[in-house]
Amino acid sequence: MRRTKNEAMETRSAILDAAELTFFENGVSRTTLAMIAQAASVTRGAIYFHFANKNALFEAMLERGRLPQECFVGLDELMAAADPLDRIRANAIEALEFISLNTRTQKILTIMLLRCEYVAEMEEMLVRMRDADEEMLGTIRFAFQEASRRGLMAEDWTPDSATTTLHCGMAGLINQWLRSGFGFDLVAVGRRMVDSLFDSFRASPVPA
Repeated sequence: MRRTKNEAMETRSAILDAAELTFFENGVSRTTLAMIAQAASVTRGAIYFHFANKNALFEAMLERGRLPQECFVGLDELMAAADPLDRIRANAIEALEFISLNTRTQKILTIMLLRCEYVAEMEEMLVRMRDADEEMLGTIRFAFQEASRRGLMAEDWTPDSATTTLHCGMAGLINQWLRSGFGFDLVAVGRRMVDSLFDSFRASPVPA
């Protein structure tokens, strides 16, 4: 029984590996379960044993990779931070460092952002991704609200506008890095961008 269970887990892992590779090479809409089965050297029946459909397989593949949204701290850590601006800035840099070093995350992000059309059966996945983004943005917005409450935010920035600007900057940077085939140093360029943004977010020190 133990051997059979181990074999099933190995088959499931092989299917996910094949899905990741096939989605990456062909795009999600052009990838069929038959193509994934061939790449994994299994039958379509073996895929259906583990996954209800392509959407379920896609979701399981995403769950194996840590995404940038998951690098951001929770509300408890933000409440305990001496400076919420420094904490969220450090999180943004940590997210870029993680992406630059993790090949699985790079593949999954490429599939999500550049190889997937969120229509028909994949539309439900888009809703779930938006929900994950909203959870992350809620945390970031809270950090800016807390910074504003403590008098740390520059007067010309609101928590909402700072959250939107940081999100768009990070998303655009990562998207362009993937589109360029990793054509520039993500962390070096990203650090300069994030530092510049947070310099503008922060209120100027009051002269003594």
